[in-house]
Amino acid sequence: MSWILMDRPSVRHFSFPAVALLALCLSPSAVSGALPWAAKPDLAGSIRAEIAALGLKKAVIGVSVRDVSSGACVVSLRGSEPLVPASNMKLLTTGAALLGLGGDFVFRTRLLRDGDRLIILGDGDPALGDPELLAQSNYVDADGFVHTGLTIEHLLAAWVDAIKATGMTRVSELVIDDRIFAREGAHSLWPKDQLDAEYCSPPFGVNFHGNALHVTAAPNPGHAPTITSVSPASPWLKIVNKGTSRAGKNDRNTMWIAREPARGELTIFGNVKTAYVSPIAVSIGDPASFLGQCIAHRLGVAGIPVESARIAGANEPLSTGAAVGPVLQTPIATVVTRCNVESQNLYAESLLKRLGAKSTGAPGSWNNGAVAVSTALASRLGAHATGFVISDGSGLSRGNRVTADGMTAWLTTLAQDPTVGPLFVESLAVAGKSGTVRNRMRDIDQDLATVQCKTGYIDKVSCLSGFVTARDGTRYAFSVLANNLSEVESVGKAKKLQDRVAKLIADAIGERSRPAIGG
Repeated sequence: MSWILMDRPSVRHFSFPAVALLALCLSPSAVSGALPWAAKPDLAGSIRAEIAALGLKKAVIGVSVRDVSSGACVVSLRGSEPLVPASNMKLLTTGAALLGLGGDFVFRTRLLRDGDRLIILGDGDPALGDPELLAQSNYVDADGFVHTGLTIEHLLAAWVDAIKATGMTRVSELVIDDRIFAREGAHSLWPKDQLDAEYCSPPFGVNFHGNALHVTAAPNPGHAPTITSVSPASPWLKIVNKGTSRAGKNDRNTMWIAREPARGELTIFGNVKTAYVSPIAVSIGDPASFLGQCIAHRLGVAGIPVESARIAGANEPLSTGAAVGPVLQTPIATVVTRCNVESQNLYAESLLKRLGAKSTGAPGSWNNGAVAVSTALASRLGAHATGFVISDGSGLSRGNRVTADGMTAWLTTLAQDPTVGPLFVESLAVAGKSGTVRNRMRDIDQDLATVQCKTGYIDKVSCLSGFVTARDGTRYAFSVLANNLSEVESVGKAKKLQDRVAKLIADAIGERSRPAIGG
């Protein structure tokens, strides 16, 4: 029996020849009029004009536009300059993971019984217990009935019920085996003042519930706010409530949560003026241990005491035993799509480390994952990989470097790949429709051209890379990388530039493919 969090999303298949990329990125002045429209100097000139109109004196902006069909780079403005990519880094990670793990790869988390012992055997799945995916997931029970719209408590109950069905009356030891990844914690270059945030939750060999706890609260006038829900339910956690419930004219909801790493203690800060509908998230810190506590607590409530729960030691023998309950499965297509559409950092980092584990046979780590991505880049891009530095998988680290020309070369070689190309392209957010660009580029006529892309933002950095595809299948890759955005409103201006570059491409190739009147 299997629990599949989400089937592979439907994809629109595009067919591209697996042609080699051009080694030379041509400047507009170097190309002839025989090349496609985008090779003409007016596109580069229009982009230069857009950059000049921003009035940003300190910003460093790299732009590249490439014809996917031929691989020819047709616009390059500071295209070879290494820049910080922010979450555009996810395009490298997801592409390398698809190539290295395969488009049919599935993360699998197993529960095993070995006598009176239980083992949770992890595979680095970032989607295990993800509340948003659970809400979309299907579960087929032992009687063949399909259940949808599940919660984290449903998932935990499925394991508890399966354990009860084996006839176990006690558990001498619950072992969480997360050794598929090295237990490294947060990346050394992640922002130290943001490590409690859900988006800074590091990957583990057993991830759980997005590696975050979700809390809601309601005002309690004159007192600290009332904690109305904690998910997953974890009554053993100590919560120190230092919040307020002020309801004055100038008061508002400002609740936030800090986690004390050593004890796992949570502290509520800020004000609760009105009841929270959407939860406030805080990083769990050690999701493998937390999952063990969740299972042990629920087994105890069910009358099956757990004498001890622990993490598997590094030198222990491989975990074995009889399978208990459903195998929790997540296809890589689901992971890549959630990573690129919703920019989930945990998903990117889990892909990075899982790729590192696959390529080396050792526990996945920041280092072997970065080497695996670098190797994929060098293999696919050759000289275009010059200037790339891989620090993490999500782009939270400021140690990452890419070039705009290298980015469009990477996007092009992926789109040209007949095996992973369609899946990769369709994993991206669609401008005006989905993900982090659902409210952007709405002035592009989607009947003529579609923009599928990935955003990127950290302090003073804003990037956008992806594809513009016309209705006739003509496709161009683009990358706009903006760094040193320290001036007033510079991030907003950079986003405007990114949208304008996409529209310039879309208008040109879209008009070319517009059907004739009466045709």
